[in-house]
Amino acid sequence: MMKTEEPTSENSETDFIRVAQVDEVPAGKGRVFKVLGKSVALFNVAGCFYAINNICPHEGGPLAKGRVKGHVVSCPWHDLQFDVRNGFGTEGGGYCVASYEVRVDGDQICISLRRRGI
Repeated sequence: MMKTEEPTSENSETDFIRVAQVDEVPAGKGRVFKVLGKSVALFNVAGCFYAINNICPHEGGPLAKGRVKGHVVSCPWHDLQFDVRNGFGTEGGGYCVASYEVRVDGDQICISLRRRGI
């Protein structure tokens, strides 16, 4: 797990926190990062990066360790599935997780904890 980066004057203006370099998150995989104390799962889907809350609302499973197929991640504990683009559960039932904005600046991946608009 990567250490949380404290906001700098540069970050506080935009609310984006640098968490990783592009090559640190392989395609088709997820990684967990602590961003201002929050556990965030960052996914690389064919070169596009998406961030959602890492904690599955069912029983707290680590979503970053789940299997990624297309834009869907499956919780490794009970196979509950979420769309990494928006955090919505794919099977209904009201399950969802927060989705966060991601920005790639050169080779740096930055995440904002402002919830992503749908």
